[in-house]
Amino acid sequence: MSYDDAYQRNIGLFTPDQQERLRRAKITVAGVGGAGGIQAATLARFGVGEIALIDPGTFDLPDMNRQFGARCSSLRMNKAVATASLLEDINPFMKVTHSTDPLLNGESLRSFVEGSALVIDAIDYLGFRTKALFARTARELGILNLSAALSDFGTLFVIFDPAGMTLEEFFGAPKAPDLMDRFRIHPGRLVGSRERGQNMWKFADGSLPYIPTCSGAGALSGAVLATEAALIIAGIRKPEDLITAPRAVVYDMLGRSVKIINPSEEWALETVRQ
Repeated sequence: MSYDDAYQRNIGLFTPDQQERLRRAKITVAGVGGAGGIQAATLARFGVGEIALIDPGTFDLPDMNRQFGARCSSLRMNKAVATASLLEDINPFMKVTHSTDPLLNGESLRSFVEGSALVIDAIDYLGFRTKALFARTARELGILNLSAALSDFGTLFVIFDPAGMTLEEFFGAPKAPDLMDRFRIHPGRLVGSRERGQNMWKFADGSLPYIPTCSGAGALSGAVLATEAALIIAGIRKPEDLITAPRAVVYDMLGRSVKIINPSEEWALETVRQ
């Protein structure tokens, strides 16, 4: 069994040299629940050479409807530990490391992230202070930060360029860390489907403790983010062609639409026609 044999079906979409870039790449994934787990698994199947996982949480029964690593056998297990085992089974050529720390120490986080070709923020919106710390670390290291959060029957995909708009600016958050614990994201920046828009308002005002979503949204999130990450690492997606914050891409399977938006300027700026 060899790496080249395992990923031969990628060749034609990627050249051997581009596949080698994937094999040599490290990606850090913060949060391996509904979004990060399937994103990491999809990247493993692309043939990425190293993935570092961070998640202090454990799998619970409500995770079963959408989270890649949530199985009867993994309930009450740490998410990073359980997902790491699955990834090693998917891609035996890949180095998988994991951390169960809650990312409170900036220096240890920086050490964990260093060397990454890019990072993936799949941290829950309710943990905004942690999201901001992770985003700042990527920015300081000059690394692209990708996110494709689950939203209703779709996903909101955004790339933060280290030289561009910050996470705090994108979501309209305060810069002071002590104010972030009380910060609630405006529903217009969460961007769910128009048909289910009330869910975002309820989440934003605290009357709904979660954003309703499903396994289809998780699968879409994994496909969208992992493919874009692979294209970036392989050098197929050029820096000048990236759609970065303040713009984002909304994939809505209920509305059968793909839109490039600027959440700070209400809804769609332009529609992607297929």
